[in-house]
Amino acid sequence: MSNNAQILKLLEYIGIRGYEAKAYLALIELGEASATTIASKASIPQPRVYEVLESLLKKGLIEVKIGRPRTYRALPPNIALNSYVERYVSGIYSNASRLVSELSKHYLSESVLKEPLIWINYSLDTGIEKVKKLIVDMKYDGFISADPNILGKIVQAITKKMLGTRTSALAITLIADVPDERIIKYLETSNRIEVRLLPTGIVKMVEVDLTDAMIFGENYVIHSREREVIIITYEVYYFGYWRVGKVVKPLGVNRGMKYTLKHHWLALDIASRALKEGLNVKAYIEGIDTKTKKTIAIKGYIRDVRKTPGDTIRALIVETGHGDVSVGGLGATIEDVEATYVELELE
Repeated sequence: MSNNAQILKLLEYIGIRGYEAKAYLALIELGEASATTIASKASIPQPRVYEVLESLLKKGLIEVKIGRPRTYRALPPNIALNSYVERYVSGIYSNASRLVSELSKHYLSESVLKEPLIWINYSLDTGIEKVKKLIVDMKYDGFISADPNILGKIVQAITKKMLGTRTSALAITLIADVPDERIIKYLETSNRIEVRLLPTGIVKMVEVDLTDAMIFGENYVIHSREREVIIITYEVYYFGYWRVGKVVKPLGVNRGMKYTLKHHWLALDIASRALKEGLNVKAYIEGIDTKTKKTIAIKGYIRDVRKTPGDTIRALIVETGHGDVSVGGLGATIEDVEATYVELELE
C-alpha cells in the first residue's frame, strides 16, 4: 500500500498502535500468514510477535487457525474494525466519565482562585463548551456577539436555558449580512432573547452577569473575570454591536413579565419599549449613591428613559415616594445612582 504511513497514523488514533498496527496492516496485505512471516513482513522482533498477535485477537481484529504453525488472518475490516471502533469509543466515554467524576473531587474551583483572572485556551472546541456552561449558569442576563458558525454551535444551549428561566434576558448580535433562518428559528422559541443583525464586526464575545467574559480569537479563546476586561466588553458591545444592530427578533415586553438585570443599558431598552406599549414599569434597583458613595436601594415606577445624543449619558428616571431619582449604569457620576442591579416588573 502506497499510503501505509497514513494508515498507521489513523490506526494509532483508534488505539491500534506500534507493533499492533504494523502486524494488522501486514495481515491485511498478506491474507493468511504464520507468526514468523508476519514478524518479517512488519519488522517486529520475533520474541514480541506472539504478544502482539494475542492483543489483536482480543480486540477482535484477527482470527487464528490452530495447527503447526498457527496461521493468522485479518477479519474483514468493514465488520471487525467497525465493531472494534464502537467498543473503543464506548470505552473512552465510560472511562472519561469516571475520570471526570474522580478529578472533579480534587478540582479547585475557579471561584476560589484569586489569580490569574485572565485565562487563554488554545482549543476553540473547549471554548465553545465553556461558553455553553456560562450560559447555563447565568443568573441574570448577558450578551453575545458572534458569527453564524459560533452561534450555531451554542444555540441549543441558549434556547434550553432561556426557555427554563422566568426573569433572565439575553442580548445577541449576529454578525452576518442576512439572518441565519435555522438559528433564528431556534431563538424565536423564547421571548427573553433579543437578536440584532450587524453585517460587519470582528469581536466575537460572550459576557454574563457582569462576572465572566469570553472573547474568541482566530485560534484561541480568552476567559476573564477581571473587572476592567468586563467593563471594556460591556462598553464595546453596547456601542459597537448592540446600539447599531438591526432588530430581527425583539425581547418580550408583555404584561406580567419580570426581568432581573445587571446590564443597565438592557434595562433602558426594556423599560423604554414597555412605556411605549403603555405598560407601567415597576422597578427595584440596587447600586451606589454617586454623592455619598454608599450602597443604596430604591423602589418605584419608571416614568421616563433619557439619553443624550450619542448615548454618552443614559438614565432611568424612577418616581419614588421621595421624588424622582435618576439611575445610570457603570461609572455613572452625573446621575443620582450608579446601578449594579435592576429588577423590572411590567404591569
